Amino acid sequence: MATADPIQRIFDAAQREFKNGLDNENLFQDILAVTNIDQVYDAIEMLQEKQRKQDSLRYLARAEPFLKRLQSYASVIEVFIQVKPEVLCLIWGPIRLLLLWSSETKKSFDAILNITAKIGELLPQFQEVVELFGDKEQIAATMGLFFRDILDFYLIALKFFKLRSMSPRPVVALMTRLIAQ
Repeated sequence: MATADPIQRIFDAAQREFKNGLDNENLFQDILAVTNIDQVYDAIEMLQEKQRKQDSLRYLARAEPFLKRLQSYASVIEVFIQVKPEVLCLIWGPIRLLLLWSSETKKSFDAILNITAKIGELLPQFQEVVELFGDKEQIAATMGLFFRDILDFYLIALKFFKLRSMSPRPVVALMTRLIAQ
């Protein structure tokens, strides 16, 4: 049943496209199990501990700007737009999964950290945007477009890491090209 709210339709369509693009119900359910940023930070701590034991620490703080901007975004849509809870899961679940999957090889992990750092620099301070523009409908529509873009990034990255036959080298090359754009 379609919702009458045009803003909610933007979020619903982005969620549906993401789910269809994953083409894996189990993976989608794993993503929905991550409900907040704390679970992402827990995964980062676990990865750092693992890397510490292997003397292969990576600079995980590179993901921090991305996570902080996503947290700002999540706060805005949670309060301002009052989206469904699974929307927040789709913000946190994929990044947690990408960090865990990419951590298997240093180059892939560095590529994910570098691209999230770059995206984090480009994302606006969402709280400030809401304060600047009072038009709730316009802000809500814009937040829906950002949601679609975030899910597009996640879907592209997840598809690469999901392909078992692909070696890390093409993934890293593609991620490097995406960072450069």
